[in-house]
Amino acid sequence: MISRRKLVLGLAGAAGAAALVRALAPGHAHDAAARRALKLPIAPSGWPFPGARVVAPSAVFPPGFGVRRIYLDAGHGAPGNTGNVSCFCVEEQDFTLVTAHALAERLNATGRFEARVGRTDGRPLPYPERVEDAARWGADAFVSLHSDVRGRTETWSPGPGRQCPLSLAAPGFAVLWSDEGDPGLCARRLALARGFARRMEEAGLLPYDGVAYSGLYAPDTAQPGVFLDRHPLGQRIFVLRRPAMPSILVETHHALDAREATRWTEPATLDAFAAATAAALADALGGVGAPADARGGVGAPADALGGAGAPADARGGVGAPADAHRVGAPADARGGAGTPADALGGVGTPASPPPT
Repeated sequence: MISRRKLVLGLAGAAGAAALVRALAPGHAHDAAARRALKLPIAPSGWPFPGARVVAPSAVFPPGFGVRRIYLDAGHGAPGNTGNVSCFCVEEQDFTLVTAHALAERLNATGRFEARVGRTDGRPLPYPERVEDAARWGADAFVSLHSDVRGRTETWSPGPGRQCPLSLAAPGFAVLWSDEGDPGLCARRLALARGFARRMEEAGLLPYDGVAYSGLYAPDTAQPGVFLDRHPLGQRIFVLRRPAMPSILVETHHALDAREATRWTEPATLDAFAAATAAALADALGGVGAPADARGGVGAPADALGGAGAPADARGGVGAPADAHRVGAPADARGGAGTPADALGGVGTPASPPPT
């Protein structure tokens, strides 16, 4: 069990720890007093602490952009794959389903996108079926939503009768992509990944530095928060390499960090993420060419974010958060670098390879 002193220090004060417990206790997810407590100016002030501000990036839609179809994959929920378990004992498949529907609603409201959530009910849905569904529907982009788990874990009790994993060491998001396949498609994946990461950072979210991803993912030298899948062949992420349209995987946050997990229950965070998503999709899908470094990750030009010739304000933003996804992580994957194998298209056990 984590010591009280470490918990207090990690959550920036006893008031912050108590507020987190109250805010996410069963039956009290929207407790007003707890939410107010979470807004207390307790140090430090950057993401993911309660005082950190998030903003909605502005999307720039070029003439003729039309209405684009976006397939939102609520990660996990495949046969035998529930995903990680958060610091509040929430299964990843439940978090991603709620988040995907919230994102779809916000994207559809723009009038610029028709967003579809691939997994809509309690039936486990294999990853190949999701990819086939996206192709039949004619999706312009495939976005797989996940949460990550990293670092050494300890145990805490966020509410009566609950013992959950906790790790405060590595908050942040990551955007993953694959360079397997047609060079033109790979270029479009890279543009989409960079656009997402850049716009998420612009929204005020934090990039993960990827320190635990050595040998698993290669960090992009041109854009913080972007990682290239570098697992052994046959163990790489299915939804990154199989869709016929540009595809990425977004690790929204570190699910074992109580500060960050709490922030991702807030409407303001979902609003900012949806705005960043819309802006990134406008950047990547509204361009008129592929990035010069088609298989890059290393030094591709800035216009790779919006396609050749995209105006600067359509691409603008700085750096990007990064929280990545691990393949075949061992049992401590729920507190180690990356996430369980089900994001890969496997069948729920760390050793299971993804479908090929």
